[in-house]
Amino acid sequence: MAKVAPTRPDSAPLTSRRRFLFGGAALAAGGILAACVPPGLTRPVAPLGPGPILRPGPRLPTPGQKARVAVLRCDPRSDDRAIAEAISRAADLVGGVDRLFAGKKKVVVKPNLGYRDVRTHLGRQVALTDPSVLRGTVALIRKHFAGEIVVGDATTGSGFHDLYHEAGNALDELKVRLVDLKDGPFVELRLPTGLMFTRYFVSRELADADLVVSVAKLKAHTSAGVTLALKNLFGLLPTQQYGSPRLYLHAPVRLPRVLADFAQLFPPALCVVDGLVGQNGKEWNGQPTEPGVIVLGTNVVATDATAARLLGVDPEADFPAFPYYFDRNPLVLAAPAGLGSPAAADVEVVGDVPTQPLLKLSLDRSASRQDQATRQAVAAEVDTYLRERARLLQTDRNRYVALASGRVVKLADSVDALGSTASAPGVLVKRILPPEEEDERLDVYAAI
Repeated sequence: MAKVAPTRPDSAPLTSRRRFLFGGAALAAGGILAACVPPGLTRPVAPLGPGPILRPGPRLPTPGQKARVAVLRCDPRSDDRAIAEAISRAADLVGGVDRLFAGKKKVVVKPNLGYRDVRTHLGRQVALTDPSVLRGTVALIRKHFAGEIVVGDATTGSGFHDLYHEAGNALDELKVRLVDLKDGPFVELRLPTGLMFTRYFVSRELADADLVVSVAKLKAHTSAGVTLALKNLFGLLPTQQYGSPRLYLHAPVRLPRVLADFAQLFPPALCVVDGLVGQNGKEWNGQPTEPGVIVLGTNVVATDATAARLLGVDPEADFPAFPYYFDRNPLVLAAPAGLGSPAAADVEVVGDVPTQPLLKLSLDRSASRQDQATRQAVAAEVDTYLRERARLLQTDRNRYVALASGRVVKLADSVDALGSTASAPGVLVKRILPPEEEDERLDVYAAI
């Protein structure tokens, strides 16, 4: 690899320890961002205003306290009222939820409703956030918040409004606004502490929110291992900028670090994981499972670490240990970024505390296996990009290049225009930028 000036070490420790102890105390941090008009977007974009934008950091316990996460048994055959009551009880057990919304004006609620995989098992959604859990969460927010609630996802394929109604219209009388976050206008948010990128493009609807609430699904994910409240945030990123389904970011090396970055930008103040019915094998079109739980917390790392243990997953393990075969464990990366700790001793689990996993996670990696060699091949293409950058800048600045086997494979005006090349194994897709405008931490690749 060519030498790249170091900017931030990828220093999270690797571990393959296996244990099932509930925990996860949080560390202190928050994101400081500046917004400006992003170059290269076709739609007009209004800046958020002069100067830095201070976003609320993750809700963290005071020193010496443990992050509290509630786990409540909830039969998927229960009616919607019983499910809403379980969510409310979980919030009471965690405590302090009412204070989250004090003084706020706009809350964005992010369900897992980004892709058309509408299937039910025992009357509940398998791959998508069940309408009963979404409704119960919004009802909980409405107990404490009279301001604007926006419910949205940056969908792939189907439009959000269509998918929302197909999966089950749940919020008619709760005074919310539905938004497809893949639509503009967009703004650029700068993140000096980013692990992978120092700027991200998002819908302005999201950028001007005071708080984000993640309403996730308890299920397997072939690239991230599990998809819970942290991975759910990935659906906030617009496909217009990053390709469909966000292929520019959903790539070896990038994906887990982007998740940690985006949690710095938008640390969810409240995390609710729908485990009424879950899914095994993969994130879409997988096998239904019946964990029958609701998981709720106010720290994303602690909440996800707890939910992962319900699946028999060690949230302190890391690449290449199960289930983190694709790349790093985003929870391990999030800890030194100040978002919380997946450590077992640092979380207080309340409610129906299980003594063993509720099910055994499995991963179907037959369709898209990314092993260590593929990861290293992608990282090696940074050499190719650095070697070719000066030439590419002469005619293709701000375009996208696909690189593989030490050569330029294809050039295009967008990620989607690269077609199937963008998702081929061992291919690095890179936006062509001069060194002074480079927003990706290329030194990360040098450490692979």
